[in-house]
Amino acid sequence: MDAGAQLTTPEIVAHSPARAQKRHLRRPLLALCALLVLLCLLTPVALVVARVAMSRGAHQMQLAQISLQTPNVERSPHTALSSAQGSIQSASRDFRLAHLLLFPYGALLPHLSWVPVVGSQLAAAPAAAAMADDAATGIRDMLQGLQPLLSSFDRRQKGAHVPVPLLVRQLAAGTPQFSHACSSLSAARTERRDIAAGSLPSFASSLHTVDRQLPRLLSMCHGLLLIPPLLGYGHQQSYLLAYQNEDQIRASGGFLGSFGLLTMRDGKATQRFHGTGLRDNLSLPPPEPMAIDSGEPGWLFRDSNWSPDFPTTAALERFFLQLDLHQRAANVIDITQQAAADILTATGPIYSPEYRRWITGSNVAQLANFYTHDTETGGPLRYRNAELQRKQFILIVAKHLFERLHQLSLTQLIHLANQMTSDIARRDIQLNFADSREQALVRDIGADGAVKGVSSDYLFVVDSNLSYNKINPYVHESVSYHATIQPTRWLQAQVTLRFQNTPAPHLLQSGSGPGAGKYSSWDDYADYIRLFVPPGAQLLSESGWTQRWSPGAAYGKTEFSGYLIVRRGQTRTVQLTYLVPPNVFTWSGGRRYRLFVQHQAGGRLDQLSVAVSDQAGRTS
Repeated sequence: MDAGAQLTTPEIVAHSPARAQKRHLRRPLLALCALLVLLCLLTPVALVVARVAMSRGAHQMQLAQISLQTPNVERSPHTALSSAQGSIQSASRDFRLAHLLLFPYGALLPHLSWVPVVGSQLAAAPAAAAMADDAATGIRDMLQGLQPLLSSFDRRQKGAHVPVPLLVRQLAAGTPQFSHACSSLSAARTERRDIAAGSLPSFASSLHTVDRQLPRLLSMCHGLLLIPPLLGYGHQQSYLLAYQNEDQIRASGGFLGSFGLLTMRDGKATQRFHGTGLRDNLSLPPPEPMAIDSGEPGWLFRDSNWSPDFPTTAALERFFLQLDLHQRAANVIDITQQAAADILTATGPIYSPEYRRWITGSNVAQLANFYTHDTETGGPLRYRNAELQRKQFILIVAKHLFERLHQLSLTQLIHLANQMTSDIARRDIQLNFADSREQALVRDIGADGAVKGVSSDYLFVVDSNLSYNKINPYVHESVSYHATIQPTRWLQAQVTLRFQNTPAPHLLQSGSGPGAGKYSSWDDYADYIRLFVPPGAQLLSESGWTQRWSPGAAYGKTEFSGYLIVRRGQTRTVQLTYLVPPNVFTWSGGRRYRLFVQHQAGGRLDQLSVAVSDQAGRTS
């Protein structure tokens, strides 16, 4: 027995730890299985409750949108804001509940898209709940940041003006809320990209609203962060403010006829006005097309906006400012006549005692041209500088407009924000900051004017009037683009440009015409045209140019260009055919085609037509 005991004892000792280990592992495994079973049992309940919460939240967001409609805000800012905040708070609670309910399934549901009927909805549910939660949080924080500003208007009588310096301080105080709001809205935008098209049919209307409003909200949020530094809050900002006349179109907007050295400090603006007839420094050769086609002897400040890429143009304008005036400006703003007219429309007419007349958004451009070019009176004020004497109308209007902008009513402020948003979208207002953080905000609101670095198909038509006349309003331009997708995924693209030069009134006979008048009459139109298309594009054929230029690379694109003269009353057509490499499909993994058409600042296309087809002739 002793021997048997000796034989069995080691066996017992050897197997006891293994059995104990199995018992220890069995418990967490059973708990995990029980948890999985519980999750499976609760999944339908969680999905149903989350769906109801999402529907309630979407309804509350609609109520908030109604509260924030312009008439409601103008009638009672405090009431509109309070009502909207209440609705947003309710929506945020509902979206947060849906997000928390679906969070445990975040790793599982996206893999269930294969389930018949409801698979796509199950896969999209976690991202939809997270997006709604972040969007509501961002809007809530943005409204909290705006509360002091709207309260200032609410404490005054309807239509009363509030000093801009006070508004700037109140916006600056909301910077922490605006920063949080921008982060939440950016997260919502990222989550929206994870929701497949058509995956949530019951929320299709809400998703359409998100797709329309989310980019606007994010731009508004970045704009609110930008306004205090833009207006010199806490530190002085200096600007080169260039006035562009799009009646003589140039690459970044229009002819630089005048500019101001603008100083902003806590919302207060002062300006030193200059014409561009500076002491010409001919030490730098102009761009080749300008030298060859117009005979310019040197590159001057008034021609510095040659580049369609505004960051490049802004750098050149700074350079020529220092070269010609020996002055520096940290930041650059270029505006067109249209932007100036829109600002006047938003703020209301101004009365000029110097001219004894009202200046409005509808007449400011015509009056500027008349007093600058067509009258011999020289203006009401007397200056030693002949060009300043001739262009003083712009100086006088700018002075009165800055005075108006120092105090705005709520209605004027809302209208001004809407007008400037439109002007930025059309590139009639372009900004460039020396500070990289402020420039990042400019880029986020779409005001940087850069040549866009998109990975899809791309077209950017840029006109530069080299006839030195202001007849662009009488030159009608249309662009037609047709792309055929080849079996190899290469595109064969064809661009047709059509120009019609209708006779301009003789009162505009202050220009010189193509080649400074050497080539033809004052009312003939000379245009240096650049087409920017995707990199790697190969030109197959081109026709219609007066003088063609060789293709090349610029701004990460392929550039096709040429010089064209369109005589008075005539029509000219330019046509180019080229191949586009298949990497324009990479943005969608090769599944979808997209064309990005960039708008030229100050451009006035009469028509743009686009058609895309495959080799079988199917067209969209």
